[in-house]
Amino acid sequence: MFVVNCSVRTDQILRELSKRKRKSKKLIDSGKIQQDLENNVIFRPVCCSVCSTEVGAFDKDEVYHFINVIPSNS
Repeated sequence: MFVVNCSVRTDQILRELSKRKRKSKKLIDSGKIQQDLENNVIFRPVCCSVCSTEVGAFDKDEVYHFINVIPSNS
């Protein structure tokens, strides 16, 4: 599959935070917090080249994830 009429915004970053289990009011060490930040998935926004509407995301594995769009030939 090929992507046309779209551009990846390399100046912006979208992150998907991993869900943490709820713990009782215990202190979390800084090593655990740093590990959680490293495990987050980072995406770059993908915009339409014609109208600049954000249409999806581009991940580190070079995979496009489109959301609520239909193909067109503009």
